[in-house]
Amino acid sequence: MHKALALGVLAVLLAGPGAPLASAQCVMCKAALTDSPEGRAINETFNRAILLMLVAPYALVGTLMLTVFRKPLLRHLRRER
Repeated sequence: MHKALALGVLAVLLAGPGAPLASAQCVMCKAALTDSPEGRAINETFNRAILLMLVAPYALVGTLMLTVFRKPLLRHLRRER
């Protein structure tokens, strides 16, 4: 259990710095934002908002699944030892 948690934290730490480099916009959104000075000013914020909207449902469902299956998972891990 601790190994899996450590591996998950390590994966998040390694993937985190690459997130600002990721372009989360479709071609049309990118063209619309880069054509105007106002769009260029909010481009970085727009990318972060898209990434947040992408990550939020997975975090919510993951938390829900962890709460629902926590007791059976712990029982299963204790039986393996």
